[in-house]
Amino acid sequence: MNIKLQNAVLFILLTFLPTLAFSQTTTPKLQLGILDEFAAYTGTGAVTNGGSITGDVGTHDGVISGSGFNSTYTGTKFNNNAVTDSSKVDLLRVYIHLSDIFVTHPGSHAPAFGGGDTISPGVYSIGGAGSVAGALTLNGGGDVDAVFILKFDGAFSVGVNSSIILSNGTRACNVYWIAKGAISVGENSVVKGTLFAHPGAVSIGVNCEIEGRMFSTEGAITLGDSSEAMIPLGRSTVPIGFSSDRAPAAAVNVLRSIENYAMFSSFGAVSNAATSGFIGDVGADLGVMSGYSTSTQVGYERSAGTITAQAKLDLDSAYNELVAIRITDSLHTPAFGSGETVRTGVYYIAGAGSLAGTITLDAQNDSDAIFVFRFNGAFSVAAQSKVIFANGTRLCNVFWIAEGALSMGTFTYMKGTAIAHDFACSMGANGNLEGRMLSTSGAVSFSTGVIYIDPLFFPSDTTPYPIELLSFTAEVKKEHVELNWTTTAEINNDYFNVEHSVDGINFTSISRIKGAGNSTQILNYSTIHHTLSNGVSYYRLKQTDFDGETSYSDRQTVEFETDEVIFDIYPNPFSGETTFHTSENLKDASLIVYNSHGAVKEIENISGQAFTLHRENLRSGLYWIKVVQGGKVIVIKKVVIID
Repeated sequence: MNIKLQNAVLFILLTFLPTLAFSQTTTPKLQLGILDEFAAYTGTGAVTNGGSITGDVGTHDGVISGSGFNSTYTGTKFNNNAVTDSSKVDLLRVYIHLSDIFVTHPGSHAPAFGGGDTISPGVYSIGGAGSVAGALTLNGGGDVDAVFILKFDGAFSVGVNSSIILSNGTRACNVYWIAKGAISVGENSVVKGTLFAHPGAVSIGVNCEIEGRMFSTEGAITLGDSSEAMIPLGRSTVPIGFSSDRAPAAAVNVLRSIENYAMFSSFGAVSNAATSGFIGDVGADLGVMSGYSTSTQVGYERSAGTITAQAKLDLDSAYNELVAIRITDSLHTPAFGSGETVRTGVYYIAGAGSLAGTITLDAQNDSDAIFVFRFNGAFSVAAQSKVIFANGTRLCNVFWIAEGALSMGTFTYMKGTAIAHDFACSMGANGNLEGRMLSTSGAVSFSTGVIYIDPLFFPSDTTPYPIELLSFTAEVKKEHVELNWTTTAEINNDYFNVEHSVDGINFTSISRIKGAGNSTQILNYSTIHHTLSNGVSYYRLKQTDFDGETSYSDRQTVEFETDEVIFDIYPNPFSGETTFHTSENLKDASLIVYNSHGAVKEIENISGQAFTLHRENLRSGLYWIKVVQGGKVIVIKKVVIID
């Protein structure tokens, strides 16, 4: 039996996250998940503390050391374990949410801040490296929820003896410094806000004061001698975007299994360079996949097989159905961008086309508004170009289709599904794509950035969720699937239903497990599913309150691929009776029980796919079970009877 299991990262996707309830009725706020207790975390790199850190620290691949981790250190050090693995996923989703927040000050400030400068709340973007030298005041205007996010398409440095000053209500928990490169802070400086390098080292000089967290997707974190770093007081109230999970508009509901992919090629290599983040499957039906080992991925890596073969067919069908949609605008110039706003429609360019600058896709509050851009040639996106969704535009309704190479430049912010028909599809370094990169026959390549088909929202912290789910896993154990989940808290929880699906859409309950009602302790649950069909199986938890309210977990996925007869016995060992499950639809079969002395029991005329064996007068010990049908031995299994 060849069994493929979901990426381990996906198995712990729910770790430490209260994720059973997903509906959000208020504007969601930025949350950090497990990273909320961390003062310093890096996906790959050493953490060195020469001063004083208040809060936990962690690295998933590196060494934690330094004189600051002495007997006075009160936090916890996490190194290459389930917590740091889960932290990588939380770090990715936090980066996605911060990156997706609308920029209010695009390039309106010089790369150099400080020198007595005062700035107002907002999201600032700098198209290269940036710095602070001297004093910089963040004036919240009396608003304790004032947000300051400063994004740099390059490294970020704070000069020696510099100070970031918070005034008029500004809180450090709502301040973020995000660099697509290394972050360095010179000696004797005071920094307020979280420092986030993607990727790159975070280096703090001597005698510094940091009120904020230090994060890196890949890079060492160093706190200099006599410096202090502490988690900021209060909880972040940074508002983040919200994407509806409704189905696509009927006209573009065409992706089928391709919907699960962030990157896919029917015929070509699918590659990644450097540390990136992927939410969604990556796969190739005929081509090599490479470069994913150091990146964070939530999803499968799919190589040639029955699943990618189906994806190839679905991609071909999706392309054919999309190009068959009636064209509504064929008069637009080949060049898009330059700050323009476009309304719903199918745009057709008779040759090559381009996007340079910013384009806004305005749905005018119609959640079924579609945006299809077709180019009868290559399509290129210039570096630092940006696609903005406005007034209800949704990812599932946006497509970019090229009859030539589809290339997206460095530092681009793209949204939608990009399809290169029989040509390569690529994105340069430090790109951000909410959507997919697909090719019917060509290489698909990416570097350093993030691609996501789902931003993995945390639940809104304004809603009292009934379950805090530590983990939910599905794992093949011989001929059945073992499902385990752990809760850290339960409120008003009546019961769980474990639900199963063969298509990921239509679920049926396979088991009902009583909940704890109200609990603040760690509780473990498990159940077994005797699945008898080859292929992919999907599982999810349905949780029901005492008042009838329900909520769902994310899906877990396993896969059976075998030409053998599946024959499962559970429980085994057993004392009173046990049940047999088989993928063979038996008819007039016989079951023979025997031990080292020979046959001791025989049951005839067995039909169907499940039957029960009663112990009756059999003594405890080791036995063998043989199932015979039409004179042919179907299977031989070992069972143990206990008292």
